[in-house]
Order: sequence, then C-alpha cells, then structure tokens
Amino acid sequence: MRPVFFSVLLLALAACSPAPTPTAAEDGIEIREAYVAPSPAGVDLAAGYLTIVNHGPEDRLIGASSERAANVQLHTMQMDGPVMRMRMVESMTIPEGGEITLSPGGDHLMFTGLTAPFAAGDEVPVRLNFEHAGAIDVTLLVGGGPH
Repeated sequence: MRPVFFSVLLLALAACSPAPTPTAAEDGIEIREAYVAPSPAGVDLAAGYLTIVNHGPEDRLIGASSERAANVQLHTMQMDGPVMRMRMVESMTIPEGGEITLSPGGDHLMFTGLTAPFAAGDEVPVRLNFEHAGAIDVTLLVGGGPH
C-alpha cells in the first residue's frame, strides 16, 4: 500500500508543477551538425561548420569566440571569375523560420591563432553570438561531419 501511495503522490505533484520552459530549439536558435576540420600540420588555422536553425524571428550571427583560438571569424566564399575567394563578413542572417548551413566551400567559421593543433576526436568549445538570441555555447567535434 505504501509504494502505491507514494507513486500516486509523485504523479499528483508532477501534474501540479509548472510546465518546463521551451528550449532554444523550440523557440529560438538550434545548432546542428557542428564540427571543425583538423588543422593541417604546421598551420595554426582551421575551418568550422554547422547548421543554424531559427525557430523564431529573423536573427543574425554577429560573432564567435573560442578558448582554443585567438580569433574566430565569420567567413564567406565567393567566386571571382574562375577563382574562389574567401572574405570575412560582419554577420550572417538567419531568416525567420529558416536556416543557414556553414559548409566546406561556402560560409564557415575561421579559427586563427590556435592554442594547440585541432586533432581528430578533439572537442572545441565555441561561443556563438547572435544579435537577438545572445550567446549560445556549442561544442564542435574535430574531424566530425554532417550525420
């Protein structure tokens, strides 16, 4: 009798507790498939990739940082005739209800001044800064890729 009473009491308390607040994935920014390429031997830079899904109103990625690099910049790739050129951008817009994908050969995060080489299997903490959503911490797997 006693275990049944406590089970019923726990269920009643759970029913009376407030509903959990929505997560960022339900009402704001969601990060998927976050990874970074291993850094080539003798080179202190690497490129990071991820998909940003926006479940809320339009927002902009306005910066990034990591304890594993002196700088993390937002970069885009553009064709200049037959030559692909990389350039830094100030922000990337994520449309309301939309998404953007940072991928090889396109937009990406550029890590420079690495504190140590990025080796396959490492995890790289990154703070993404959004105009409206604020700071979102993510972990990029080195050598990972889209699943």
